[in-house]
Amino acid sequence: MDSKRKNRTNYILYSFKFLFILSFVYFLWWGDYILLFQEDQSLFVLSYESVKEYFIRSGGPLELINNFLTQFYIYPVAGSLIISISLILTGIVFLKITRKLGYEGPFTLFLVLIPPVLLLLMQTHYYHKLEYTLGILALLLYFLLVLYKNHLTVLIFFPLFYYLTGFYAWIFLLMTIVYFIIFGKGQSLFYTFGLMVVMTGISFLIFYFYLLPQPAGKFFMDSLPLVKDPGHYNIFYLLTGYIILYSFVVKISGSARVKNKLSGILQVVSLLFIFGLTFIFLAKLHNPRARHVFQIQKYVYENRWDDAIELQEKVYSKNQIGQYFYNIALAEDGKLCDRLFFGGQDFGVNAILLPMSREHLERGGYFYYTVGLINEAHRWAYETMVVYGHRPQNIKMLVKTNLINGNYRMAEKYLNILERSITYKGWAQEYKKMLYDSEKVKAHAELGPKLKLLPQGDFFIKIGMPQENINLLLDSNPGKPIFEYKMCEYMLMKNVEAVVNNIDKFNTLGYDKIPRHIEEVLLVYYNTTGKFPEMYGFEISDETKARFNQYVDYMRQGRANMKATQKKLNEKFGNTFWYYLNFK
Repeated sequence: MDSKRKNRTNYILYSFKFLFILSFVYFLWWGDYILLFQEDQSLFVLSYESVKEYFIRSGGPLELINNFLTQFYIYPVAGSLIISISLILTGIVFLKITRKLGYEGPFTLFLVLIPPVLLLLMQTHYYHKLEYTLGILALLLYFLLVLYKNHLTVLIFFPLFYYLTGFYAWIFLLMTIVYFIIFGKGQSLFYTFGLMVVMTGISFLIFYFYLLPQPAGKFFMDSLPLVKDPGHYNIFYLLTGYIILYSFVVKISGSARVKNKLSGILQVVSLLFIFGLTFIFLAKLHNPRARHVFQIQKYVYENRWDDAIELQEKVYSKNQIGQYFYNIALAEDGKLCDRLFFGGQDFGVNAILLPMSREHLERGGYFYYTVGLINEAHRWAYETMVVYGHRPQNIKMLVKTNLINGNYRMAEKYLNILERSITYKGWAQEYKKMLYDSEKVKAHAELGPKLKLLPQGDFFIKIGMPQENINLLLDSNPGKPIFEYKMCEYMLMKNVEAVVNNIDKFNTLGYDKIPRHIEEVLLVYYNTTGKFPEMYGFEISDETKARFNQYVDYMRQGRANMKATQKKLNEKFGNTFWYYLNFK
């Protein structure tokens, strides 16, 4: 028997090791976008005022641990380790519970692998917080205490456990009830049920009426880990049901009789079955579109314009947010009119700037920051803070906009917030060097150029007509970024005449040559009217003329089968204004 148990234990340990490696590798590479997204959702600040907020509601302490650990997701290795360790700990606790319930058989491996595998699949959704896994782990540890210690003594502390974990206390309660129904006897079962009812009532009275007044529904459902995704719902309900009924599952498994010869085979089959399904579902649940968006967003946040541009052009994504950030990177890098159509433009002018809405709140301000409407960028960042609380990027934007506007006291306030974080302390200390020193702000590589783009007069921002803000800034201070955005707006609206009427501005703004896409527009104008407009000393390159002649030849030869022609043109000219004009 000792030999069988040892072999079984080895199977389990190897399975845990493999699951750990699988989880670590997944979140380090294919699932890295989950770390990117979740790290950016909150800013953990080490201050009395911030920390105390976690202790005024049930489940708050669990959220505190979640936010403290999630801040380290900024380091991919650390984030992958944190998630993987939490998953394996869940499996280890399940193994201890299984053995404490008196079962040691061929189904052990299968039983203890199900929870961490389901949690791994849930974690592949970018809205699934570490907090959910930690809540499951906490209730399992508390249940283990019931098995190891005097269960009546442990249950007396149920109100405290509810305060620490919130909703997970109810899963524990149901799991414990099932346990005593299956394994309880006589008066012990009666007393335990009575104690559970009493402690639940006491918890309700203490927190509902005295310590943490809240609606009754919130009392029972606060911190419920539901993500608005059918797949996530199903896995969550499956896992919750499995945990609640685990004592019954163990009882059924213990009553099953398996021949010794089949025991080893059963473990191997269990292993192959579980990990086979895990690989299939990991591939199915992977979200390459979300990964692309969060990656290009990260590059823009870090001013890595070339990386953002390369990513969108290499991995073309039909996503509005991805194309919006691609356009931001082009504008910041001075390439908007040269490469606009290299990254695809499937949303027209809606990929230039985003409307004010909750969906776009944390991203929409970057257009205004890029073109020099700093007050409007500040407003978007502030609104984001009001709606979502402190997040790394909205606080950093508030620092930048206040430094540019010379509001040093407000900039200092937000820098102090960042300085009390662990992962953004260095950034805050670097920016603090510019406080109350306008010359340092002017000399700064990022902030200095923004000063030159500021409006030269006051005007009201058109919130309901965001496109109109381009015209207002152009009239006030026609810098290159806003001018190029206007030209792109014309191109995306297929307004050839409007682009042609602004050729003189390229001369005024100091361009040494006409950008690539503007040349393409001019050739369309020539092909339509038979003449070139006033060129103000500029010339269209021979390379662009040759490409246009090729494009016209393709169109002329393929009129009989335009569908096949479009496919060929997309391969060769999909990054041109000509293709956009004819096929989008």
